[in-house]
Amino acid sequence: MRMKLENTLRDRQLASVGKLLAGYTHELKNHLAIINESSGLMADLLGMTESEDEQTRVRFKKIINTIGERIREANGMANHLNSFAHRMDTSLSSFNVNDLLIEELALIDRVARLKNIRLKVNLQDNIPPITNNPSLFQFIIFMIIQELTNSLAAGSVIEISSHINDQIIRVCLSSTEPLDTIPESPEPDNSDEVLQFVAAKMNIGLNRTPPGSDPYQIILTLPST
Repeated sequence: MRMKLENTLRDRQLASVGKLLAGYTHELKNHLAIINESSGLMADLLGMTESEDEQTRVRFKKIINTIGERIREANGMANHLNSFAHRMDTSLSSFNVNDLLIEELALIDRVARLKNIRLKVNLQDNIPPITNNPSLFQFIIFMIIQELTNSLAAGSVIEISSHINDQIIRVCLSSTEPLDTIPESPEPDNSDEVLQFVAAKMNIGLNRTPPGSDPYQIILTLPST
């Protein structure tokens, strides 16, 4: 049974990485396409005028600003993607929970936006680093958010918060509307069992409020020492 769960975990983790990278790469391509179009427009304008009149300079300035903004967006996305990819380098390392949440939410934001669901982040400052498996922690977050986005109506909000009290770090994911039942995964296998297995493997507490709670919450507890 344990071997079966290990194999299921590995398969699901790889699937989650594939989904994240596919959506994220699409978004990155959008930025690069706009940069390409803007550069082409600038070249066309340069070819149409021989004078540096004020109107042309204003248009060039707007185009240059657009290029700069998109380059910054693309660089930020590439940095998140690079960090995310390296989380799987080792099964045990020191990391800051907030850093991992910010990194993964930047990756998964497009998935939520496509369903018209907003991710609201409220993270407590000065949470100390912990030593655990960073890629599995991000896998848990991905599975929970996927579970919620597949169940909530368009226009809903998922709030992701973190805080520490008595050396215990709590990460709470809550929805803006109650759910009559625990969300069902679109996957054919036992998602909740896999989540519980991963949480136990990492010594993380995973608790849900009862169905119908307002708000519906999933709370992760991690020892900071």
